[in-house]
Amino acid sequence: MDDLVHKALARWPNVPAIAGWLRLTAQGEWLLTGPVPQGLTISNARILNFIARNYAAEDDGRYYFQNGPQKAYVSLECTPWIYRVYPLDDGSDVLVTHTGLICLPDAMYTDEQGRALIHTSVGIGLLHSTDMARFSDGLVGDDGAFIHKGVWTVPENPAELLNTRIALRKNPSLTSGRYSRECGIEELDSASLPNRFHFQPDPEV
Repeated sequence: MDDLVHKALARWPNVPAIAGWLRLTAQGEWLLTGPVPQGLTISNARILNFIARNYAAEDDGRYYFQNGPQKAYVSLECTPWIYRVYPLDDGSDVLVTHTGLICLPDAMYTDEQGRALIHTSVGIGLLHSTDMARFSDGLVGDDGAFIHKGVWTVPENPAELLNTRIALRKNPSLTSGRYSRECGIEELDSASLPNRFHFQPDPEV
């Protein structure tokens, strides 16, 4: 969380939280849903990066954006994280959340709609639809089932490798380097996601 946000919280600790005005779409976009202007997708890079740095979750599974001293709960169209895959020239990939956090996959799933979902140390997330082709490159059939074999990079200085709209940030728990991951693909029902992975799609104040 930004230092200025911590300072604002210290100065105004009792600002009421709000809900119902910010939504995370299945494409990783932030959509204003109320009160005005409704249906507007946030596109300003500075605002997007501010939201990204100050996006977090409570123990009860409600995700929020800490907007200075005020907590704004986020409605989730699908999952609390949307993952992107960025290929590197050496054949490895960088796995990144919609907020710019670099991660490594721990488990992978597919739902009844054929969508890919990835679990990492930050949580469960939907793979962005435009990255499905790259993801499919790592799929290997194994006795009627599928596993995903991939080589993932955690770059030391991501900004030197990738020019992205959201500034990439290293997860403090990860060491820079190349990692091989082999994950079985488990089938699940998308309706089971909130309970199984402990998040609330439609939080209330």
